[in-house]
Amino acid sequence: MEFEGTSVAIIGAHSGTGPAVVKAFVEKGARVTVGTLANSKGSKPALPGTIEVEVNTSDVESISRFFDKVEAEQGAVDVLVNVAPPIASGNALDFTPEEYRQVVEQELIGPILSMQEAARRMVPRGFGRIMSFISMSGKTGVHKHVAPFAAAKGGLVTFSRTLAAELAPTGVTVNTLATALFDVQVASMPDGSEVVKGIPVGRPGRSEEAAHAVLFLASKDAGYVTGETLNLSGGRFMD
Repeated sequence: MEFEGTSVAIIGAHSGTGPAVVKAFVEKGARVTVGTLANSKGSKPALPGTIEVEVNTSDVESISRFFDKVEAEQGAVDVLVNVAPPIASGNALDFTPEEYRQVVEQELIGPILSMQEAARRMVPRGFGRIMSFISMSGKTGVHKHVAPFAAAKGGLVTFSRTLAAELAPTGVTVNTLATALFDVQVASMPDGSEVVKGIPVGRPGRSEEAAHAVLFLASKDAGYVTGETLNLSGGRFMD
């Protein structure tokens, strides 16, 4: 699963397990472009071995320019990874209509538009790998206080499956990764040690484990895997 010379675009890579995914691809020889979200707050440290290009995922022209720049500097994109940035939490009944719209725009519409643009460029070349992190809440809907996020990510799962079915004959695969309770998340929880007790394997996920899953799905060996949602939850959620 070597990626020497492979052009990889990772949008939102500063969030969650994103830095580990970047590191894994860089170590495998990939040419990695980090898409920094135009609406993200505060400056983010540069991720070693990458170039960074700002992108507004709510603007199709910005997305097109992003892919144009990646192609000019790193080569045509072979792999696209959408990483889910964190959002505010709250009671489902307390979010305003505008807050719901903002989350859906960022967590559903943005990734969809990026996937569309990537796929349009991958299909003529007969190869591509598209992946999105969705969080387990997008599959189960049982997590409290993240209703807009769960709704958006649930939509992204079904869109990804539909896109996977349409692109299946073209050599382009589309998959999602449902993560739950990884180290970067548990470390920020005041009751993290108690939460871990509910994970069958007895520990939170390691960021590099998520990265290794992405490497497999991005590889040529995974050409028969499409339309899937890979659970990364230490056995906490099974289907």
